[in-house]
Amino acid sequence: MTWHYENRRSSDMLCHPSNGEAWKHFDWIHPNFAIDVRNVQLGLCTNEFNPYIQASSSPYSYWPIIVTPYNFPPEMCMTKPYMFLSCVILGTFNPTTSIDVYL
Repeated sequence: MTWHYENRRSSDMLCHPSNGEAWKHFDWIHPNFAIDVRNVQLGLCTNEFNPYIQASSSPYSYWPIIVTPYNFPPEMCMTKPYMFLSCVILGTFNPTTSIDVYL
């Protein structure tokens, strides 16, 4: 769980989310969390899909919410065993404006 800290690169190439500006900004804003490198950093992924492809005018959609731990090496971060489906939002509306209610 400490790979992101032990293998951090200072180059301009983004090889892992820990090299990105968002990760560095989070560490700067929350130094008490960042001080323990074993704390789990999570990525949240979502995407809408319509189960009724034939009826494209149908407003019904699914929004799967997938959580990925970023403490692992790059070859493990985005692989199937380490991507966790935390919930699925069903409905006839776009939940992006109030997605925090579901989370």
